[in-house]
Amino acid sequence: MNGKTYDIFPGIFEKYFYSMTIVLGALVIGLFFAILFTFGATLLPRFLKRLVYGILTVFESVPDLLIVLSLQMFIIYIYQKTGWLISNVTVVYDDKIYLVPILVLSVLPTIQLFKITFLLLEEEKYKPYVNVAKSMGLGDYYILIRHVFRNVLFNLFLYFKTIFVFLLSNLFIVEYIFNIHGLMRIMLSPNTFVFLISTILIAVPFLYVFELAQWMIHKSTGEREKEAA
Repeated sequence: MNGKTYDIFPGIFEKYFYSMTIVLGALVIGLFFAILFTFGATLLPRFLKRLVYGILTVFESVPDLLIVLSLQMFIIYIYQKTGWLISNVTVVYDDKIYLVPILVLSVLPTIQLFKITFLLLEEEKYKPYVNVAKSMGLGDYYILIRHVFRNVLFNLFLYFKTIFVFLLSNLFIVEYIFNIHGLMRIMLSPNTFVFLISTILIAVPFLYVFELAQWMIHKSTGEREKEAA
C-alpha cells in the first residue's frame, strides 16, 4: 500500500477484529433502539405513528457524510464549552476509537430495523391468534411481548443479511473519514491476494452465523407448529 510492503499475518486479524467490533456494535445498538422505538410508537395515536414514520423516512435519506460531520462538530463544540472530550473524532497514529464510529454506523440499521419492526408488528396485531388470545382474557402487553413480538423477531431476521451488507458498504465511508486503518482500508489494496483473504474473513464466518441462526429459527417454528397441532 502506497508503495510500501506490509505483512498480511498477523496484522490483518487485528484490523479484522477492530472493524467487526464496530459493525457488530452498530448492529446491536441499532437493534436495541429499533425495538425501543417500536414499543414507544405502538403507544402513540395513529396520526403520530404516521408522523414518526414519515420523519424517519426523511432522516434515512440524509447522507452519512453529513451525519459524521455533524457528530464531529457536536463533540468539538462540547469540548470547547466544557473541556470534556466525549471521544476522539479521528484516529491519530495507532490509537483506536469506537464510540463515534459505532454511533454513526448504527443510524442506518436503527432506522431500517425500526421501520421493518414497526410494519411487522402492525401486521401481526391483526392476525387471528391475537384475537383468540384476547378472548382468553390475556392482557395486551402480555400478548405483545410473549407472542406478537416473538413472531416479529423471527421475521425480522430475514432482513438482517441485507442490513449487514449496507453496514459493510457504509463501513468503507466510516473508516475513510475517521482515518481508521481497518479491514475495509486493506481491501482497497491492489493486491488480489490481500483482497481475497479480506473477503473470506468477512464472508465465511457470517455465512455460518446466518445459516446457524436460520436453522435454529426453523427448528423453533417447527416445534411450535407441532405443539399447536
